[in-house]
Amino acid sequence: MYFKLLPNLPHPPDWMINKIDMRYRPDLDLFSPTADDYVSIDEVEDWKDQSYDWIKPMVSNNNLRYRFNREDEEWMSNNITPDFIRDNSGVMFFDHEQLPHTDTTRRYVMLYNFEVGGPDATLSFWQENGYPIERERGLAIDRSADLKLLESIKGPLNCWYILDTRIIHSVENITERRSNLQLSFHQLPDGLLTDNDTSHDLK
Repeated sequence: MYFKLLPNLPHPPDWMINKIDMRYRPDLDLFSPTADDYVSIDEVEDWKDQSYDWIKPMVSNNNLRYRFNREDEEWMSNNITPDFIRDNSGVMFFDHEQLPHTDTTRRYVMLYNFEVGGPDATLSFWQENGYPIERERGLAIDRSADLKLLESIKGPLNCWYILDTRIIHSVENITERRSNLQLSFHQLPDGLLTDNDTSHDLK
């Protein structure tokens, strides 16, 4: 799969978005793989399904994610799916450009962008020449690499979508902050996807 739009899923309630502190970030020197409250991933092996408050999931940038609180988790469980990985789901702030990459901490992720990163920000999927489409976890691919664009879509804005994080992906043309809600999965929950959803080679 590349990604799949899920327009039939309910939008997050206003109270969930409105209570997010869009300015606060922990100091980067607080991040350490051995800390109790903060996790930084410098190598794929650093990720051991930890619970965290804030996480810096990639060494190649300083973007940060913090975990949902109990009220957020309950809404997600009641309205989206109860089968997400709670210790690895939350609010992500993209304050810095990301290299084309594969994720380290999950196989699938469902996202809801409430800030897309600018009018031309585009979610893009890539294949590196000489390699299969599905790759190992934790890659960061330099933009000078020989990459073929597989699929792209502007935004998406105010719509849930799910993607396979083993496929190299990036967001291009970011000019502003990109922020979203993220639900992590090791496998796709039964019944989450329907024939009415908009598929882009998702299986």
